[in-house]
Amino acid sequence: MKKILVNVVHPDIEKSIVNKRLIEGIQDMKNITINNLYEKYLDFKIDVKEEQKLLLEHDTILFQFPMYWFSSPSLLKEWFDAVLAPGFAHAGASMLKDKTFAVAVSCGGAKKAFSATGKDKKTVEEFLYPFEITAEYVKMNYKKAYITYDTETVLSEETLNKYTQDYITYVKEL
Repeated sequence: MKKILVNVVHPDIEKSIVNKRLIEGIQDMKNITINNLYEKYLDFKIDVKEEQKLLLEHDTILFQFPMYWFSSPSLLKEWFDAVLAPGFAHAGASMLKDKTFAVAVSCGGAKKAFSATGKDKKTVEEFLYPFEITAEYVKMNYKKAYITYDTETVLSEETLNKYTQDYITYVKEL
């Protein structure tokens, strides 16, 4: 069974509805490690060796975050810069080669807004391209993202349950 590291990158997970619910849906799976980056590194002082150790101990690395300004929260960029260092992930070493890289992103806007004809002019997948190319650069296998929409609206219990069940299925298939 693959070991999955879920790097949760949400600045205020306790106030989140969707991301918190998604984590609750998978947290008891036997092969899952939840790594809450904002809980650990609110000061942005990342323990690089600890994070690299976690990466090496897992087969799949899943980054879960809300979309902020068409990207991720800033701590994730800091994490990439520090942890995916030369000599570890690239430039002479490929310690993450053939591991799986996945993204689960929650979007406040409606799905129709994320299209060539929508308000945002691009799909979420297009906004996530930097993650795909990062995975390629460090020789990881990028998997199609899990995306939730309309998360800034009041979602029904039915919608939250569907998102959670779909996420559980997504994670099991990684």
